[in-house]
Amino acid sequence: MLSALGTSIPRPATAQAVPYARTYAKSNEEVDKALKEMQAYAGQKLPTVEGFVANAEHPLDRYERPFYQFSIDLLPTASGTTVVRVTAKITAWYADRDPSKSAYEALPSNGRLELDLLDRLNEKLGNQPSASASRPDVQPPKPKLDLSSSLSANPLASGKTSAPTASVSAGTAADGPGSEEVTALRGKREAEEKRMRQLTTELQNLQEIQRNQAHPLNLVVVKKTGTPVRARPTAGSSVLFTATADDEFEFLDADGEWIHVQISPALRGYIRRDNLDLPEYVAARQKSPNGAPANAKPEAFRVEREETGVFPGKWEALREKPVKIYTVQRVLQDSQETGGTAKLNFAFSLFQKFSADATSSAPEVHGIVVIFDSADGGIIAATIAIIEQVRGGSLARDDFWKYCYLDPADAFRAAPKPSEKR
Repeated sequence: MLSALGTSIPRPATAQAVPYARTYAKSNEEVDKALKEMQAYAGQKLPTVEGFVANAEHPLDRYERPFYQFSIDLLPTASGTTVVRVTAKITAWYADRDPSKSAYEALPSNGRLELDLLDRLNEKLGNQPSASASRPDVQPPKPKLDLSSSLSANPLASGKTSAPTASVSAGTAADGPGSEEVTALRGKREAEEKRMRQLTTELQNLQEIQRNQAHPLNLVVVKKTGTPVRARPTAGSSVLFTATADDEFEFLDADGEWIHVQISPALRGYIRRDNLDLPEYVAARQKSPNGAPANAKPEAFRVEREETGVFPGKWEALREKPVKIYTVQRVLQDSQETGGTAKLNFAFSLFQKFSADATSSAPEVHGIVVIFDSADGGIIAATIAIIEQVRGGSLARDDFWKYCYLDPADAFRAAPKPSEKR
């Protein structure tokens, strides 16, 4: 998942990103471990966009600070293999001669990054992939025989049911084994079609999550073309450039009737509030109708998905036990606002909320897991018993983290060292 680079949302290029997939004769856990060791989930800089993008709206030499990150889906199959589906998301700053037209853009990959990753993963796993050719998507299997119609009477036959039976047997044999082969092929085809429907549903869910993650909530939108972006929050200050309608910038803070926005990593500016459409929660933190100020900062994280499942790790306290899982996405892009302490605070709030809201009718779980879904994320888990202790006051919050699962511990540097019991 791409972190927002700079501040204006990357403008998509005309071509869509094309996913590539291979099937590997390894379990989902083995493939995921290999990808983590390869640091495939972490974003990386590119030396240039040339040779890595399929096409672009502007000359390639006008793009600066290119960056890419893989979107990787691991799809286990019924046979025990794993389909690895990968898409490279490339962004770069387009430096136009007219500063008002400069912005980060999303560029379509030409497949070089994806194929290189799949090849390196194959070498890492030390085997040949089950499907040797990479392809733009996971295609449904084609049945060896056309079994879409039932063995009903042939309209050209005399009406006896023996005619179609003979026609089917002619391709195999006129005895029992041929009929058994047809039945087996039909069953295999139905199983494959069912699996493909499941994979399609999973991919659609992942794509929906990616769409939600791709648009941060702290963006302000310019209402009309020609809106001045000024260097200071005064009407007489110099104009940095004029923005176009629907341009989006990251909200930083407010100064009276002026909104402070991020334009690029090194450039900030001010836009009058009445020239912007503000997101709901940003507007709520500005002055209310009765003039009461609201200075609270927006939340650094948001929960993207909640589910109940088996603990995804080998921590003995929760191993193979049902847990509540929260998948969390970063909202703010400032690393100081989303560092180790912020992660701990947000996870602790989820622990407290679940404990307070839990009822006897809720599914029984033995712990809570918070997954921070970002390149510098991590996983925090705690048992219900230890959460109840800190909530009841018998365990101090500073000591609470010693009994939690933190992986990797470096992602939560502000936390005390986890207990060796982990």
